[in-house]
Amino acid sequence: MRHRTSVGMSSAGVVVVLMLLILAAVGVVYVSSTQSTSDQISSQNQQISTLESELQQLASRFSLGQGTAGANLTLPVMNQAPAIRTIRETWYLSPSAHQDRFDPSFIIVNQGDTVRLTLIDNDTVAHDFVIGPPYKINVNATVPGLINDLTGQMFTTPSRNNSPGVVVTGVKGNVTATYTFIASYSGIYEFVCTYHAQVGMIGYLVVLPNAAFKQSTTTTIATSTAASAVAVSIASGQTNYPNKGFTPDNITVVIGMNNTVTWTNNDVNTHTVTSSTVPSGVSPFDSGYLDTGATFTYTFTVAGTYEYHCQLHPWMTGFVIVKSG
Repeated sequence: MRHRTSVGMSSAGVVVVLMLLILAAVGVVYVSSTQSTSDQISSQNQQISTLESELQQLASRFSLGQGTAGANLTLPVMNQAPAIRTIRETWYLSPSAHQDRFDPSFIIVNQGDTVRLTLIDNDTVAHDFVIGPPYKINVNATVPGLINDLTGQMFTTPSRNNSPGVVVTGVKGNVTATYTFIASYSGIYEFVCTYHAQVGMIGYLVVLPNAAFKQSTTTTIATSTAASAVAVSIASGQTNYPNKGFTPDNITVVIGMNNTVTWTNNDVNTHTVTSSTVPSGVSPFDSGYLDTGATFTYTFTVAGTYEYHCQLHPWMTGFVIVKSG
C-alpha cells in the first residue's frame, strides 16, 4: 500500500494544537453569551474579533490543507439566527506529509446552522467522513473499483453504511457524496476518514454555542432509516435480572455491507450501550443515557469481537462480531 502508518508532529501539527486552544477559548466566550446583556455581547464581539485575527495570522503562516483550510478560516458572527452553510470537503494527498488529508481540516459553524456537506473523493482508494456521538455521521464516498486501504481489497459494491440521507454519485476517481445535517450540539468534534485515520486524515467540526438557537425547534433533515442498519432492541420487560435485555444479544456484521448497528430503547427504564471489550487500537464507545424511545447508532469499521453492556444494569450484555468485507 502507498500509505505510511505513522505521522510525526510537524510545525503545522503544532499550529493545529494552538488553534484548538484558541477555538476552545472561543467556546468559553460563546457560552457566556447566553447571559445576554448588551455590555457582555459588546465585550464578546471584541474578543471574537481578536481571536479571529489571531487565527488568520496563524493560517497565513502555515499551510493547513491545500489552501482553503487556512485562507478561509473565519468565525461566524456570534448569536445569529441559524444559517445554511455549504461545505465542500475534499480529499488530497499532502505534498509535505505524503499522506491523505482533508481539505479543509476545520469546519466552523454556529450552533443550529444547517450544514450542506459535499465530500469529494478523486482518489483511487476509498475515503469517508465520520463523526461519532452525538452527531453519529457517516458519509462514505465509496463505489466499486476503489481500494480499501485497511484490508487491501477492492470494493465491488457501493457503500452500504452511510447515514440516512447520504447520496453517493460518480465513478472511481470522481466520486461525490452529499449529506445535510443540523449542527445541534456545540463543541469541538473530530471527524476522520476511517480508512486513513492512522495516517492522520482527521479534522475538526467546531460548533460555536449560539444563544439565538432554540434546539427544541430543530427538526431532523434525514428521517429515513438506513436499510443496511442492523436493529437491536432493548425490549420492555426483558431487562430484569438475569435477562440479557438486548434482542438479539449476539450479532454478526460484515464491513461494507451491514456494519452499522442501531440500538433502540423500548423499555420504560433508562439504559446505556457501553463497550466492555474492543479490538486493539479501537476506541471504546458509549451511547450515554438512553431514555424510552431513544436510539444509538454505531458503525463498526474494524474486524473483531466487541462486547458491550448497560452501565446501569451490568447483567445486560451483548456481542457484535465484525467480519471484513
